[in-house]
Amino acid sequence: MNFIETTKFFFTDFHKGTVNIILHIISFAVMFYGLAIKDTLLLILGIAVIDELGHLYNYFILFNRNPKYGIRMVPYQILFAIIALIILLKIFDWY
Repeated sequence: MNFIETTKFFFTDFHKGTVNIILHIISFAVMFYGLAIKDTLLLILGIAVIDELGHLYNYFILFNRNPKYGIRMVPYQILFAIIALIILLKIFDWY
């Protein structure tokens, strides 16, 4: 798969599943609250911990350790999280 196909997969199939979506909603709430009150711990908890629990659930439970949903998505997660974080930190006037 090339970058475009994998990116499409990342934003569609990789984020399927009710549990994953619910954990993402919770993580966004925690992350935005952390951004609003300028709390680094809440920001990290939201963007890195809770969010990744949804991906781990999908990998281990929903997709039964299918390599398609595994480690190859990590660079995409890091790339898109860093881009989003830089934009959000600027919007919330952290720098």
